[in-house]
Amino acid sequence: MSEAERRLRDAFTEGAAHAPSDDGMLAAVHHRVRRRRTTRLAVAAGVAVLGLAGGAVYVAENGPPDMTATAVGAAQRPGAAIGVVGSWEPVSVTGFSGSLLTPRSQAPWITLTGDGRWSASDGCNTTSGRYKAGGDQFAATTEGPSTLIGCANVPNAHVLTHAATYAVRGEELIFYGTDGAELGTYRRVAN
Repeated sequence: MSEAERRLRDAFTEGAAHAPSDDGMLAAVHHRVRRRRTTRLAVAAGVAVLGLAGGAVYVAENGPPDMTATAVGAAQRPGAAIGVVGSWEPVSVTGFSGSLLTPRSQAPWITLTGDGRWSASDGCNTTSGRYKAGGDQFAATTEGPSTLIGCANVPNAHVLTHAATYAVRGEELIFYGTDGAELGTYRRVAN
């Protein structure tokens, strides 16, 4: 046996003397797994406590959320004003030169739901998104797919996504831009 082989054998022998037995190795693995599990559970519990504390702080600062029932019986999310909830048809849309009565595959409309969602048809295409309305403030964003069929499209989605304020006067809903100019007037559709 060469000198190098002897050193290698001695190193393995010495290492084997300090290596844990099969039982010791299994116990070490189980200990590490339990420690990781305990750490993960502690982190999850900490996140849950922070989430609850954040909710408590929100309620303390802003009061409980308004969960007023809408006409259709669904709970209303904070930020969806009950006066705007419903289906509306355009009466006038600023900048739209076509007729609102032009024959189309469907009548143009917008629908605002109590859970903060909106959908609209320009007479041929439909689109949807989310909105927030409160006081006189309004904000809407689009969400999801939309169709693109050519027709005398009433720009309902444009009105919603560019509106900054709104007013409900009787059965009419009027949207205004950031400059205060009227974007469109809609009439409530009886369901």
